[in-house]
Amino acid sequence: MTTLDEPIMTFQAYLEAGGDRGLGAEGGSPPYAHPMDGWILKTLDAMPVKHVLDTAIDTLISVQLGRFIAQSIPIDHKSFPQLYELVSECSERLGIAVPHALMGSFGGSFNAFTAGTDEYNFLFVTDGLLKHFPLPEAHFVVGHECGHIAAKHLIYHTLLEAMTDTALGILRPAARMLRLVAGTALLAWSRRSEITCDRAGLLCCGDLQVAERALVGLVAGFAGAKEVDIDQYLRRYREMSDYHGASAWQELFYTHPMIPKRIEGLRLFARSELYFELRREAAPAGVELLSRAELDQLTGELVRP
Repeated sequence: MTTLDEPIMTFQAYLEAGGDRGLGAEGGSPPYAHPMDGWILKTLDAMPVKHVLDTAIDTLISVQLGRFIAQSIPIDHKSFPQLYELVSECSERLGIAVPHALMGSFGGSFNAFTAGTDEYNFLFVTDGLLKHFPLPEAHFVVGHECGHIAAKHLIYHTLLEAMTDTALGILRPAARMLRLVAGTALLAWSRRSEITCDRAGLLCCGDLQVAERALVGLVAGFAGAKEVDIDQYLRRYREMSDYHGASAWQELFYTHPMIPKRIEGLRLFARSELYFELRREAAPAGVELLSRAELDQLTGELVRP
């Protein structure tokens, strides 16, 4: 547990100390990260609230989430062994320790999330995800969440939850403080951090179509992603976006990019030199791949604002 008397290592100092970044990274953000992800994180971390955040989140996990964690079922080689294998594979690929993983019910949702700090974190998978997502699609979701751990996103993601969830009352003072000084930057970072972790999910599952179905499944719900023509879904989204262009300002207040933007972002990544380099796979013959500069430019245009 962090105490008020202990010196707090800054996020950037942690990175420079040589923490395991996964996929051969020697420091900074993982090599698959959206370029604005690490830059905004560094800016946020330089603000005088990091000490408060570390302490508050430690207390949150111990007091408010402790019972929730205790009532969940650990995911290991005996309980949910197939899911544990996915968690282990994603952890190895992304260069992190296998996280403390749990299964349980969470408001009837079918998703997964991570929470905690750099020192202590856990991965929670809802029972609905395992029931309604095929295992390959669950692989993408688990890889996405492991990406948050690999990229050291957890403190600020947990804080974002406090800004929108009244149940996380212990973090509200810190959330209000950061909202005043960096609310817009925090939300901008969050949207780009999701692009980073979608890439992590694709690197783990290795199948673009599987990743797309997993993302559509978050929208389609119980109807099932297999019933959705994804190309048509994207076309209709573009048409509606062109017609309702003035609504783009609303995205400034979103923590996640719209699902169609996330799918388009994955399609860009999947035809980049970076993707095949990190997957250690040969590119398909005759396919012209995007350079890193082209990938960054096109993704930046996509994720605005």
